[in-house]
Parts: sequence; structure tokens; C-alpha cells
Amino acid sequence: MPLSRIKTAGPVLAALLLFWAATAVGSETVTIDQQTLSLSQCLDLARRTNPAGHLARQNLRAVRESTGEGRSGYYPTLKLSSAYTYTTPQEGMGQTSPDSYDTRLAIRQPLFDGGATSNLLKGIEHSVNAQEHEVGKSDLDIAYTVRATFLDILKKQALLEVRKAALAGNEQQLAQAVALHREGVSPRADVLKSEVQVSSARLEIVRGEHAVLAAKAALAAAMGVPVTSRFAVDGRAENASPPGKIASVEEALAEARALRPELKGFTARLEAANAAIRQAESGLYPNVSLDASYGWQESGFVPTDRKWGVGVTIGLPVFEQFTTRSKVAQAQAGRDGLKAAQIQAMRMIELEVEQAWLLLKEAQERLVTSKKRLEQAEEDMRVSEGRYKEGLGTLLELIDARTALTASRTEVVTSTYDIADARAKLDRATGTGL
Repeated sequence: MPLSRIKTAGPVLAALLLFWAATAVGSETVTIDQQTLSLSQCLDLARRTNPAGHLARQNLRAVRESTGEGRSGYYPTLKLSSAYTYTTPQEGMGQTSPDSYDTRLAIRQPLFDGGATSNLLKGIEHSVNAQEHEVGKSDLDIAYTVRATFLDILKKQALLEVRKAALAGNEQQLAQAVALHREGVSPRADVLKSEVQVSSARLEIVRGEHAVLAAKAALAAAMGVPVTSRFAVDGRAENASPPGKIASVEEALAEARALRPELKGFTARLEAANAAIRQAESGLYPNVSLDASYGWQESGFVPTDRKWGVGVTIGLPVFEQFTTRSKVAQAQAGRDGLKAAQIQAMRMIELEVEQAWLLLKEAQERLVTSKKRLEQAEEDMRVSEGRYKEGLGTLLELIDARTALTASRTEVVTSTYDIADARAKLDRATGTGL
């Protein structure tokens, strides 16, 4: 192959290898264009493609792999060495050769290390457990984000339908104003005001459509797919689901204490910290190992004089006591800091549960009031519309009634989805979101 082709092929092959490696180790890439997704499908897709979940699992994998490194303290070490030494001859000494060749194979088997290896392994096991709870926390966060953004799309779509209904009402109002003006019942100003109302309603629809697209982009990002994906959502299951009974705040707090992965992670990290203290304390005790060696040593190259040795080595930490006690104190300070962080996390979780529970109660009460106001607004709209048709009412009364009706419909939609969002927040706060 010509040299120029080799130079060109090198970077191409490197780029292909890098692309393959990124594809192999990265999160799954999925296309959802032109698809209609339910909430369960979005959640399943997010578990497979969200980079945050993939990162948490890779961190868990890295911690698990450290277990093999910790077990190495139980296994023997093997060392092969070869040395040459030249010693300056001294006067009056015998005719000894100044050259010395030494080649030997040595093996050391630890017999006792004060529990350093066993406590190291216990600490790693608890760290693995803590990282597993971090994966659970990541899954919980992803599930809540997907659920919240999915509900936000449904909310934006419902609000868009309210705006479309308002546009249809304003167009009907414009037609009535034109007809009444032709009959000489209403002035030209009523037509102009109605045209302004129609233009404003059309602008609101444009804003609503853009809000739906923005909400879908947020859902795509939460699932870990390109934000430019064009898809639809199927919210019939969520719209059909009953609100359900709200547990008491005491029951919600009990669930949070039992299920929140952050609290379970703190428990595991505290166990790992206790193991780290015991591992540091192992430096206060002697260590014992079995040593054996076999080799060749002679003044000539290659040596043929065989030598071997077997013995037990006992290491007594004398001056190392000061360093060891400092390490123990550092490990104890780290554990005490974790205890304080655990209490702080518990208080923050209690606050999250309390706030989400209050939001849910407030949204449910607001929905009841909003529905009553909607009934009143619909009745007022019927009366105002009838009066305007008969020439007994003014256009301003009709506009006010229509504005109040649109506001009431908007409030009902907002309250309905605020309930769903508050329930999602409460599920996230108690740890039942999965």
C-alpha cells in the first residue's frame, strides 16, 4: 500500500475505533420520532437511555471492581530479583573476589495483619451497598423528572385546548358583533373590540403551541434522547386515574424514613466508616508473615551456588504508633461528620415530605373551588351571551364574562395537573416514585 494511503487510513481507523468505543460504553441511543408514548414507555426508555442513570451504574461497577483489589491482601507475593555487587579489595584480606552475583526468588505469605485486610473488604462491601442506593436515588430522580415533564405536556396541551375554545368563542362573538352592527343594533366599536379579542386569542394559541414543544423537549432531555425529537404522548391512563386517598403526613414521613435511598446510603456509608476506623487501628498491632526464598549466589557469572531460606517475619510498630493514632482520629472525625450529614439529610427529607403533602392538599382544595367558579362562569356566560344577542347587554359585559370563563377553565386545568404534580413530588419525597 502506498505511504500516502497508510497516512490517510490511520486517522480514519482511529476515528472509527473511537466512535465504536463511545457507542459501546455510552448509553443506548433510541429514535422516537413520530411515535406516541405513554408514561410507562417514557419511564422504561429513560431507564435505558438517560446518561445520569448510566453514570451511576458505571460508578457502582467501579466500586465493585475494587473488591478484587482488597482481597489481594490475603494472597502471597512473589518477587524475582537479580543483583550484582562489586566490593573494593582491601589490603591484608584474603584473595576474595570483589564480584558478587545474586539471583533469588522470594515469596511472602501474610499470616496476621491486625485485621487490616478483612476490615478493608468490609468497608468496600459497605461502599458497594452505598453506591447501590446511589443508583436507586438516580433512578428515583429520573422517574420523577420524566413523570413531572410528562404531566407538564398534558397540562400544556389541556391549556392549549382551553385557548382554542376561547378563540372559537371570540370568533363567534365577532360574527355576532358584525351581524348586530349590520342590523344597526351595535356600534362599529363592538366589531373592532371583537377583532382585537380574536387577534389576542390567536396569539395565545401560538404561545400555547410553543409551550407544548418546549415541554416535549424537556421530556426528551429527561429520557436521554435528542431534544429535537418529534413525538406525541398518550395521557389517557393518567387522565383516567382517580386522585386516590392522601395518606397522613405521619404516614408519609414513615414511608420516607423506610424507603428513601439517601438514608439507606448514609447507613451503608457509616458502616464503611466504622470499618475504616478498624482498618486504621490495625496499624497498632504487629504483623506476621511467612517468608521463603531460593536462589543462586557466587562470585562468578553465572552463579551456581544455591541458597535457600525459610522464616517468619514479625513487624512491631513502635514509632509508627503516632501516625496510626492520627489516622484513627481522622477516620473517627470522618464518621462523626457522616452522622451529622445523615441528620441534616433527614431534616431536609422531612421538609420535602411536608411541603409536597401540603401542596397536594392545597391543590385538591383549590380544584373543588375552581370547579364551582367554573359553573358560575358558565352560567354568567350564558346570560351575558343571551343579553347581547337580544341587544340588552353590552359587549364589555360579554367580554368580561368570556374572560372569566377562560380564566375559570384555565384554573380547573391548572388545579387538576397541580394535583398530579404534587402527588409525583410526594412520591419522590417518600421514595415510592418507582
